[in-house]
Amino acid sequence: MKKKVFLLALLLPFYGKSQISVQAYGGNKETELLGIYSKDFNQKWNYFASGTISYDYDTKKVNPEVYQNVNYGIGKNWGVSAGVHISREDIMPSVGLAYGKENDVFGINVFPALTYSTDAKNFGLGLYTLLEYTPKINEKLNFYSMLIVESDFSFKEHQSSSQVIRIGLENKKKMQWGIGSNISQTGGDFDTDVNFGLFIGKKF
Repeated sequence: MKKKVFLLALLLPFYGKSQISVQAYGGNKETELLGIYSKDFNQKWNYFASGTISYDYDTKKVNPEVYQNVNYGIGKNWGVSAGVHISREDIMPSVGLAYGKENDVFGINVFPALTYSTDAKNFGLGLYTLLEYTPKINEKLNFYSMLIVESDFSFKEHQSSSQVIRIGLENKKKMQWGIGSNISQTGGDFDTDVNFGLFIGKKF
């Protein structure tokens, strides 16, 4: 049952015909496909999802993961949020706040939340942040940058964190390419792993 729920949730970020961003990333340690989907159903309701499928060169394992939530607006740019973070190791439901703001060159989504690990049977705190900055360079190109920050803490210690960094260019058709890194920290000692590489993406 856990696997069926996971596979269904993994498909949700890629469903729909608009507001989708897809990036392929090739690093020195693993390859990753990233999909981000956001849709406003009306002035109050919003659905947001971020999903990845990665392949580790050393372990030869495929690791799917998805973060998704439903948000309800309660004020200017602010809302309440309920969602779930699913990986091969855990299913982690959450409730918290949502903050979102976007204009022609800058976008931000922040989701601080109270979480519950169904694997460890512990409550904790989580944070998901997505930043994009795409100022115009000339009539054909924009500078493109993206930062995704995720952190999970139990009430006793740090569990895991990750940072996705992308820097490059974007053309008028919303094609993106450049360099990047995936950085992760685990445990109370913040054991760090860094994966450098190149990316190519498209926003629909």
